[in-house]
Amino acid sequence: MAAPEFYRNSVEEVERVLERLKKAEVKQVARSPGGRPVYAVAYGEKEPVERTANLSSALAGRKPEAFYGSGRTRQVMMIVSAMHGAEMESIAGVLNLFSVLETGSDRKGKPWEALAEAAEQMRLVVVPCLNPDGRARIACDDPLTWSHDQLEKYRHGLWKDGSHITWPACKNWHPMPPEKVVFMGGYFNDAGANPAHGVFLPREVAVETHAVLDLVLEETPDLYLDLHSCGSGPFFIPGQPMLPELFRLRSYYVEGHCVRLLRERGLRPKARSRPSAAQVIDLYTAAYHVAGSMCMLFEGPHGAQKGNEYTHEEIVDIYLTTFEGLLAIGAEEGFKPNG
Repeated sequence: MAAPEFYRNSVEEVERVLERLKKAEVKQVARSPGGRPVYAVAYGEKEPVERTANLSSALAGRKPEAFYGSGRTRQVMMIVSAMHGAEMESIAGVLNLFSVLETGSDRKGKPWEALAEAAEQMRLVVVPCLNPDGRARIACDDPLTWSHDQLEKYRHGLWKDGSHITWPACKNWHPMPPEKVVFMGGYFNDAGANPAHGVFLPREVAVETHAVLDLVLEETPDLYLDLHSCGSGPFFIPGQPMLPELFRLRSYYVEGHCVRLLRERGLRPKARSRPSAAQVIDLYTAAYHVAGSMCMLFEGPHGAQKGNEYTHEEIVDIYLTTFEGLLAIGAEEGFKPNG
């Protein structure tokens, strides 16, 4: 059974929605190993940046403006959704975001005036489905109907003997060799790459990862937001150890603002104010090292975990409330520690 219309999130639904956007600039930024297009959707005027050095060289030379240029009048926020194809809740979230930006209301017909007003004050760039190979591998668009076995199969895949690969074991082969699995799961593209950890893989294997980093360099976002989902969400994972101290501290402030907003609306956020123990440069922390972006990672709920159930309506509202909270910070004070 398909999800409600406002929650549809298939590769075909993404294409259908993008074709109908009137206010956005839509462009293809990559083609996946499976031959599927990866899109970026932009709202707001792009202000060009004239630079004479990359970020590393500019900072080492004590002249940040050699990378950042003379400065922009608007903040830029970038959102990357569905890094993992079976975490399709974020696709539903960003498709509803497009509806707000186009009409003022989400796909349920609910108005989001503060969100739309804040978005008008900046440039917003969204990748609605980074991993279309992984998403296309999953026939069902409604995780609220999945059993635990289906959840593990669709999210992380099955070994050759039919047993669950599970998390974090799904990270221990990279790329994932096709001959070791009977079902790849939504975590990987058709070349077996997990886009979250594709920074140091060849471009032809981790096409999507490199396309995002190209887009990060081109757009130089002030905030880069990485979207995921899991059973215990919603929560942020702030304070990443591979980011500078001021950026780590700022991430706790940003988290606190959004958590308060979610709590005020009865959306039951989880306070997850501790950093990841893994000291790795993955896709979203790489956004800082490429463009000096403020980096945030958000885990929405899939809604079906016992004791942490959410409806389709609540899941959409969680993502939109999070976007609203972040956009308000960008519009009012700027995303980065120094604004």
